[in-house]
Amino acid sequence: MLLCAPSGSGKSTLLAELIASRQAQGSACAWLSLAASDTDPHHFLTRLLHALRLQVPGLCTALLEMLASQDRPAPGVVLDGLLAELGELRRPLLLVLDDWQPASTELLSALNRFIQLAPPGLTLAIGCTQRPALNLAVLRAKGRLLEIGLGELCLTLDEMRGVSPAGLDEETLQDLHALTEGWLAGALLTCQPLPDALPRAEALAHYARLLDDLLRPLFEALPQEIRELLLILGVPARMSGELVCALTGRDDGQALLEELETRQLFLIPLDRERRWYRFHRQFGRFLQSLLRHSDAEQYRQLQFKTSLWFTNHHMQTLAIEHACLAEDSEMLAALVGGYGLELINRGQLHRLYRWRRKIPDALVERHPILVLVDVWDKAAGLTLAEANRLLDELLARWASEDETPLGDGRLAVLAIKAMLALQKDDLQLCVALVRKVEARLEQHSAFLEAATLLMGALAHAVLAQPEQARRLIALARQRNHFLSGRYLDIQLDNIEVFLAYEQGRLRQASMLCERLLERSQGCFEPGSTALVLPQISAGLIAYQQGRFEGLEERLRRALAGVDVINPIDFYAQGLLCLARLQRLRGQAREAQATLMEVQNLGARHQSWRFYAQAVGEEILGLLQDPGGERAKRAEQRLKSVDWQRQAAAYPQHTFNAVQWVLGLSRVRLQQARNQFSEALHEITQLRALLQPGWHELQRLRLDLLAALSYQHLGYQERALSLLVQCLLAAEREGMRSLFVEEGEGVRALLQHLEAVERQPALQGFLRELIGMWPGQPASSEQYGLPEALTERELEVIRLAAQGFSNDEIGRQLSLALGTVKWHLHNIYEKFRVRNRTQAIRRARDLGVLA
Repeated sequence: MLLCAPSGSGKSTLLAELIASRQAQGSACAWLSLAASDTDPHHFLTRLLHALRLQVPGLCTALLEMLASQDRPAPGVVLDGLLAELGELRRPLLLVLDDWQPASTELLSALNRFIQLAPPGLTLAIGCTQRPALNLAVLRAKGRLLEIGLGELCLTLDEMRGVSPAGLDEETLQDLHALTEGWLAGALLTCQPLPDALPRAEALAHYARLLDDLLRPLFEALPQEIRELLLILGVPARMSGELVCALTGRDDGQALLEELETRQLFLIPLDRERRWYRFHRQFGRFLQSLLRHSDAEQYRQLQFKTSLWFTNHHMQTLAIEHACLAEDSEMLAALVGGYGLELINRGQLHRLYRWRRKIPDALVERHPILVLVDVWDKAAGLTLAEANRLLDELLARWASEDETPLGDGRLAVLAIKAMLALQKDDLQLCVALVRKVEARLEQHSAFLEAATLLMGALAHAVLAQPEQARRLIALARQRNHFLSGRYLDIQLDNIEVFLAYEQGRLRQASMLCERLLERSQGCFEPGSTALVLPQISAGLIAYQQGRFEGLEERLRRALAGVDVINPIDFYAQGLLCLARLQRLRGQAREAQATLMEVQNLGARHQSWRFYAQAVGEEILGLLQDPGGERAKRAEQRLKSVDWQRQAAAYPQHTFNAVQWVLGLSRVRLQQARNQFSEALHEITQLRALLQPGWHELQRLRLDLLAALSYQHLGYQERALSLLVQCLLAAEREGMRSLFVEEGEGVRALLQHLEAVERQPALQGFLRELIGMWPGQPASSEQYGLPEALTERELEVIRLAAQGFSNDEIGRQLSLALGTVKWHLHNIYEKFRVRNRTQAIRRARDLGVLA
């Protein structure tokens, strides 16, 4: 067993635990802590034999006498004799050599032979900070070597949480774990309580100083040449042999890295081939701090060299980060301006904002992309008219209106204008801007063209124009094909998901979304928001399919992110979905707060279709509220909105969402007032708003509400037939939540269909839907459930449910057989069923058997 890791990694602690475990199992255990003097073979062997004899009395007596004689035997002779004595032991033996020191060639040769011929009962455990020059490859090949390194010895976040001081908040704990990377000595230092209740930033700085104090003696104990090399190599965030040569002027960079790794100087390989390395985070920070304070000029020069090397090797993000640290504004501006679009396509817009703040305004004017980053940031907080004025001023500065080609600067401005139109819900403006760019394709930056086409495709999707959307997606994919980065590719895939979702093809949307998220794994760094929109899409699909587990948390996390495109449609739909989920879970107050957030969002951007949808959800909640005067309060809320003015904002939309919400709210209100004929008339008018081959979710909702109206009007056959059609379509696509949203009346209708067993193939899906309903069973008086049973009928159905025959029920209740049958007939009529089995199942569903 070989434990090879830097000092303070917990090697000795683990070896002590190993000894305690083996002793509990009855093994003999010998421990030898080595020192620098043990590099002498005679001294090492003498101490080794004494340690063994201390644990196994009588062992090694002759060998110790041989070592004490004037004729010192060779190490091989001593160890061969030790092998012979160990072979006669009856008990297993664990021999621990802690803090292994470099040994002579003669001793290493003897130890290699000792290990190769060791008896089965012997376990040798070595703890070291520098890999010993033993025949480890041979032992590894034979499966006789267990290696434990820094990675295995580091504490996990949960383990560090177990030893952290009381009162340490979770966020600070995570930062400390990231700082120490689980290094045991550093982690234990951070377990010391803070001197006072410090803010998070000060607490982290305090712990960083403690870690520096711990690392300083380890660093100062190294040879001068190694210390100087470490100060240079601590500069790059990661390094290869070639980069080491460029920074140090040596020609053996790869060999130097391998030597430092062998010395266990906190160097971590980043790939299996060991081409790339980095220092342990805290050790690297410690080295940079030392160099910055001892020679600031050399520190900046090395950062500049590192940035230049990464630039020449097309590693833009690292090049820019090191240009920041070199405090070279010219180089930083040139790199960010040159690679800005590529970085956006890699999902790193958040980095662009951070880097821009480090560049003086005078330099920004020379680089259009940096100017656009400023404009982008400012425009997001303005109204659409104000943002367009700002962008028009920029267009006037850069070129004339009829310039052909547009130029990347002008095209970028048009792309931002299209994006802002999406954010502010001016879809027609977005489409018009995209047409202007589409007419001049393949004359500009491929990224800008693809991004603009993407936004046009999304606008067409929202406008229920799938053919136009798919045409722009195809064009965008052609322009995006050879670009590095996956951001645009992921967003194009997400529009395909959105199209399938809006069309009502939930299973296809779910499959496309799963495939999208699988392909995107590892494409973006943890801090990136590139996957915000696909995650919102996944949440919408999961809600419609009734997969609620963990959905609220996932939606909140996605909605908290800010994507590059940031279209209002996804965020508003995500918030509406969150509100519906909260209402279904009985969180009425939270649902109302979320709906108010949507209404504020809609009013702020004059996006009245989302304002209307939020009001519609609010009205539905009022109608399903268990309190009194539901219909009156819902009607008051309905009349409080200027529906005509809001609907007039969408004259060119093929589907007017405001009119849809108004009509749907009227249907629900009419049904709540038992005006079912009027509701059916309103449903017929609403169907005219829906497009063929589109709006399948909306069409299914209308069919469901129509079935409910037919049921109350006494058209049982028509109601059940329409309900079966709804269920078949819903089961095909996995739709579930829509049924639950419409309340207890729909549950009663579903329970009735289940009881009559009209569609055996749908029974499983029916029970699954009924089981999703929150709260108590529906009230028969309120929702048109069967007429209440008499006391005697309740007694009869309860005995029938226990398995009693008609004769047995009669004897139990002192009733004639004909009277029992008469009661059962009445029960069948009230439950609208045909036989005893259906009646018992119906009674169980209604909760009357308790």
